[in-house]
Amino acid sequence: MNQYDFDQLLQKYLAGQCSPEEEEQVLRWSAHVLNDEREPLTTGEQQETRKRLWNHLQASARTKSYRLPWQQLALAAVVVLVSGLAYFFYRSPKNPPNRPTTAHLSAEPAAKPFAPGGYVVTKNTSSLPLDVTLEDGTVISLKKNSLLSYPRHFDAKNRKVMLEGGAFFKVKRDVSRPFLVYTGELVTQVLGTSFTVESYRHAKTIEVQVVSGRVSVYENRRQSVQNRNGMILNPNQKITFDKTAKKLVAGLVAAPLIIEPPREKSELVFEEMPLPRVLEALQKAYQIEIISETPALETCVFTGNLNDLSLHTQLMFICKSVNASYELRGTTFFVRGDGCY
Repeated sequence: MNQYDFDQLLQKYLAGQCSPEEEEQVLRWSAHVLNDEREPLTTGEQQETRKRLWNHLQASARTKSYRLPWQQLALAAVVVLVSGLAYFFYRSPKNPPNRPTTAHLSAEPAAKPFAPGGYVVTKNTSSLPLDVTLEDGTVISLKKNSLLSYPRHFDAKNRKVMLEGGAFFKVKRDVSRPFLVYTGELVTQVLGTSFTVESYRHAKTIEVQVVSGRVSVYENRRQSVQNRNGMILNPNQKITFDKTAKKLVAGLVAAPLIIEPPREKSELVFEEMPLPRVLEALQKAYQIEIISETPALETCVFTGNLNDLSLHTQLMFICKSVNASYELRGTTFFVRGDGCY
């Protein structure tokens, strides 16, 4: 069961819609949580959170044909608190609107991706990005109104965090422990790289953009590895996941960056250079495939300085000079034209 599935189960429990088996599952897990003696919240925070949760749970119980026993209400309160649904407490008016908020929860969460030993929930309530440094040296720049949950200590096999919202990740390389970002219906897995994730609750899509390194993105579903819906992304590539259609679509980022800078600026200055050589230089710099579809273009030559221009501007400049045009299909650029005479 992933985090999304468990959240849905909690909502069914609070609404009184669980089957006996599902209710037993929730109560069994919550009983395990109650055995955790650590409580990092202050006394005032505990009382305020308990009051808010209690009012919410009693209101939910009144929608049923009978009233939940107080023991189940108490257990449910603990489950909601530990699962992260109770972070609304940290959004209350008592917190200044422009201060980033971090909640330290000590109980072991119900479902993966979290490891035992406690975890931290950080929400950025400021208008500026909030940098979070994990114990392995990974730095995460959390965007406005975004929520990050991560273990205090990663286990020996992997490093797992959960994100709701947007963030830029600069992951510390560790070949023995892959880094996994859970964003509802998608998992992003890397060894060490930098990338951006956009996964907002009410958005229709989830997007992952790669800046450097390679990233594996796949659906967070229980199925065999052979049938898993996923893709490998390289630098300057992105993946868009349609939550409704359950479809992954690969593409390029809006403004590709140079991945392998030329050793000399003169390498992007061309004088009567055959077009295939020019396109090859751009392909190497951006690590993006650029294909000439028209054999007649191979006889064309290009003269110009492509330094300090965006990739789209460079391609437009080249195409105008050789009477051609370009088109982006997926993650590849195609150049075509009538040729030079």
